[in-house]
Amino acid sequence: TSFEYGERDRLGLRGLLPPAYLDMEKQLFKIMCTLRKLDDDVAKHMFLADLNDRNTTLFHRVLVRHIEELAPIVYTPCVGQAVELYAGMYRRPRGMFFTLDDAGHCQAMVANYPSKDISIVVITDGSRILGIGDQGSNAMPIPVGKLALYCAAGGIAPHRVLPIVIDAGTDNITLREHDPFYLGLKIPRERGQRYYHLIDEILSALYTRWPHILVQFEDFESKTA
Repeated sequence: TSFEYGERDRLGLRGLLPPAYLDMEKQLFKIMCTLRKLDDDVAKHMFLADLNDRNTTLFHRVLVRHIEELAPIVYTPCVGQAVELYAGMYRRPRGMFFTLDDAGHCQAMVANYPSKDISIVVITDGSRILGIGDQGSNAMPIPVGKLALYCAAGGIAPHRVLPIVIDAGTDNITLREHDPFYLGLKIPRERGQRYYHLIDEILSALYTRWPHILVQFEDFESKTA
């Protein structure tokens, strides 16, 4: 509904959309009305994640306009619950995942990432998430949420950020042995040389492709941080 009739003709959309045209302000108002009707913060987080998946421009416009209200939903404290529910609410890939099995392939994997101009990378291994412990590859909402705030509050272009999860296994027995939907490696967490060699290879690959990036490590346990 954000396309005017000239754009609809040019893009072959005439007749495929409702006739009304809603400008950005009306879309912002509609999103916030829908969001505020939701009683549960996790439901609000998922609603915003779905919005980000289908319309990144509108998502970031909403977040910039309502940063004080939405920051606790996009990131702390709500993101902790989103992490715990990540496997069950997974919809589409976002960011990159590296595992112990990817050793020797990191350069090619980084080359697969579609964005050509990355400025900031936030990396987590999910080993110590916001007081809820080891969450393994479920930790992706952590770098996604943090980078969303950097974009909204710091003016970073959304296509210039990259969230990354390093999956070195997990010591969370519930995820590893009892969650049929868990999307990570179902092995005990590796903390030895394989782990450090993988991190070195990932960083080398990242800086080879994007030499001037800023890399932030988030929510690593004290043993490896």
